[in-house]
Amino acid sequence: MSRWLIATMTSILFIALVIAVSGFEALLADVEPITQPDATPYLGPAMVVSVAIVVFLATASGAREGNPGVTGLVAAATAYLVMLGVGAVGYSLIRADATELLVFPAGYALGPFVVGSVVVALVTVVGGIAVARHQSRASVEGRHDGRPQ
Repeated sequence: MSRWLIATMTSILFIALVIAVSGFEALLADVEPITQPDATPYLGPAMVVSVAIVVFLATASGAREGNPGVTGLVAAATAYLVMLGVGAVGYSLIRADATELLVFPAGYALGPFVVGSVVVALVTVVGGIAVARHQSRASVEGRHDGRPQ
């Protein structure tokens, strides 16, 4: 499989896992992902899609070379900043208030939605890179199903 296909599948897995984690957080801890009542229902998904792009790019670039753990940590840090940035810009546009550029990230920096999404991003990037490396190593050795001949 190409690294782009693996990166695409990793991004889709990331979105599915974030939906599952956010659902369990809402169910078990009674916590809403976005607590502002005037936020549109598109703010949370916009934040998740922006991080899915980070996961896609990190998986595609890390599949070739480098340490998967370091690539995962860089992707997690980037996902954290991108998620807070997109949320801050989106909410400040909704409210038409520039102070929300500072207030929104301060309120969500350690929130379960952001932290859970960043942890899921870390795990999916490292897993996607591991799968890509295993698949490329198996194809170099002449195995197509991953089992020894």
